[in-house]
Amino acid sequence: MGKKYTALLCALLILLLSACGEKPEDADPPADPPLPQAEDLTVRVGGAHTTLDPASITAPGGETILYHLYENLLRWEDGGDGWAVLANGQAESYTVETDYAGNATYTFTLRDGIRWSDGAAVKAQDFVFAWRRLADPANNMPHRGLLSEVSGYAEVQETGDTSLLAVSAPNSKTLVVALNGSPAYFLEEICAGAYTMPLREDSPFYANPVVTNGPYVLTGFTQNMVKLARSETYYAPAPTGPETIQFAASKGSESDYAALTAGEAVLITALPAEPLQALADSGVWTPEPVTTTCGVLLNCKTAPFDNASIRMAFHLSIDHQAVVDALGDLTSRPAPGIVPYGVSDYSQRPEVEASPEDDSPPDPMIQQPETAIPNPTCWDFRTHSQTLVTAEHTHDHESDCNYAKALMAQAGYPNGTGFPAVEYIYPDGSDGDRALAELLAAEWKACLGVSVTLRAVSEEEYEAAFIPVLPEEGGESDTEPEPVAPFQMAAMDFTSAYSDAGLLLGNWHSGAEKNISGYASPAFDILLDAAKAAVSPDARDAYLHDAEAILLEDSPVIPVLCRGSGFQLASGLTGLYRAPDGVFFLYNLQAAAQEG
Repeated sequence: MGKKYTALLCALLILLLSACGEKPEDADPPADPPLPQAEDLTVRVGGAHTTLDPASITAPGGETILYHLYENLLRWEDGGDGWAVLANGQAESYTVETDYAGNATYTFTLRDGIRWSDGAAVKAQDFVFAWRRLADPANNMPHRGLLSEVSGYAEVQETGDTSLLAVSAPNSKTLVVALNGSPAYFLEEICAGAYTMPLREDSPFYANPVVTNGPYVLTGFTQNMVKLARSETYYAPAPTGPETIQFAASKGSESDYAALTAGEAVLITALPAEPLQALADSGVWTPEPVTTTCGVLLNCKTAPFDNASIRMAFHLSIDHQAVVDALGDLTSRPAPGIVPYGVSDYSQRPEVEASPEDDSPPDPMIQQPETAIPNPTCWDFRTHSQTLVTAEHTHDHESDCNYAKALMAQAGYPNGTGFPAVEYIYPDGSDGDRALAELLAAEWKACLGVSVTLRAVSEEEYEAAFIPVLPEEGGESDTEPEPVAPFQMAAMDFTSAYSDAGLLLGNWHSGAEKNISGYASPAFDILLDAAKAAVSPDARDAYLHDAEAILLEDSPVIPVLCRGSGFQLASGLTGLYRAPDGVFFLYNLQAAAQEG
């Protein structure tokens, strides 16, 4: 018998004798999950990917990957509280000039020494090419609407001539962008966005990029696994983050959580019920913002919801917290307004001086430095509204319900008597939509005495319900009949293509093509128009907050809940920060310092 086999047999005998000699009560407890090695990490933060083209990617988790492969004019850095804040990226500086009509022109100066991963210099022309490619209607890119406020965009859509887009490079280090107006979201959503990253015209492998300009490069790509390695040409000094990152597609909350506890993944964004419940029970956790509000759209052009008092009565009769609790989704929150959590507020954030004795609870998902002042709240439009502008008074559902009853009586339907039949439609196939519909119907019945017919419809019928049609002939009239959408009440999720409250609220502007509710308010329109024309971000956000208050008062839409999510980082790691909608930045992830 060879020496190596003899040694192996001896080792096995020793292990066997040791195991036989142990008593069950003296057995060691189960081993803790292995501590993560911060140099090479695997995360599960999205779905399967068929492309990594910044202009085309739509799969969940795609933004996170793009932010590691590429860098835009501006970038996102850790604000110290686990949330991302804007900072200079490929551009070392920028200036802005505004003309008499409020149209802004930005001039960006690129850094010295920025390079693509093959060593070539990053040039301003790379941004011009990428943005014109995105705007080209022939390419039909899903995110091209981001550039709609760049001067010349409408002409590009009409003619297909991308040279009309007002993006130019006077030299290799200077980028000039002319805008229509002064859109507040320009810097965050376009200049620091994932979908407007620079591209090399001479290296057209955008779906499977060969050259990138970010802190990492692509080393492997399948639908279910994207592998990155730290770039050797990125300008930032001595990065502290992992050498390699593997983005594995989520396999469901139970599987992902098992991978986390086994040390096979260090970050997951799909949590099963038990860990979510533990977070909720901690008392210091709030769901991660997802920029979607779930609510009920009312048809303001058909009876009975052409009556604002009836719309308000249906709104007030809902106990939002009770509905969210009954649904049992721990990542949802009652909706204080139509704009969801996570949508940016571009006004100046007030400075709040916190004393060293500040005992506000830390974010349980982010390990805080010992000297950090805990601040788990994502500052956004919703937070601003609740604290400074249109802060909600304390609602008592019983009082709200009594007021709703009075409004119904005033409209001629005391306790629901004589109220016409109304129908609530929702997409078929979703248990969540059905459960929400049943809960809302029960609330309206209990408070108003009104029975609402619930109907699940196919996707085709659901979409057709919002297409205006001419009413059936019913007598003579001096006016031309106006097309009206055939729905009365409909479940709907409200979100926007980019992080801006003005875009979302604009769906109820009387002149908006997407205003399928038929709502019209001169005061609301004036505020939205003023916000669009405003140069000052503070003034713009003030107009938008007031516009939302009017929308809630008139209630053409009833916001019910804001959707959210959860995530968990493996213990022993620090340096993670994030943005709403499940965007994570892993550049600074490292093993926590060991005590002693």
